[in-house]
Amino acid sequence: MPRQGLSRESVVKAAVELIEKKGYSAFSMAELAKSLNIKTASLYNHIESLDVIYAEVGLSAVSQMVDMEMRAIEGKERDSALFSLANAYRTFAKEHNELYRVIMSLQKTKNEVLERAAGQIAEPILQVLSGYGLDTLQQMHWQRVLRSTMHGFTAHEEAGGFSHFPADKNESYRIAIQCIADGLNAAGKEDYENR
Repeated sequence: MPRQGLSRESVVKAAVELIEKKGYSAFSMAELAKSLNIKTASLYNHIESLDVIYAEVGLSAVSQMVDMEMRAIEGKERDSALFSLANAYRTFAKEHNELYRVIMSLQKTKNEVLERAAGQIAEPILQVLSGYGLDTLQQMHWQRVLRSTMHGFTAHEEAGGFSHFPADKNESYRIAIQCIADGLNAAGKEDYENR
């Protein structure tokens, strides 16, 4: 019989907190049960498996990241929205690095979970890109370029890859996003002229 007061939502919330505190690689069902003061077997009254926990935590993390991005771009357009989105993405990845790792691992989960997460992740990005006058296909290409740039930079930064030169990392990131902005503005103009 499930423990009173314990629900699927509270188990997922505890898993999110534990992953943020102890790290993604140190997470286990046994650690989660210990943090909830229950037996490991009792977790299965609320959640089916470790993979399901990771998927639920991933979806929760995606919601947090998307919420941060949506708040950052509210009332902004084009380059202003683009830079705000990129900064919110990087901030989330740095401040919630362990949850960010879970988000990146969602690509290994079942298709329906990945589809839900991918749709959410793309939403603020496509909202920003829609302001550049690109057709749908171009938006698909550019969201890949933007996501690759943001993820590549944050992953490299987290791994310590930018520690060998004195150049300011924030300025390097700004330059990377400026390159995207320049490309988007050129692509939007080209799309407009070809109509």
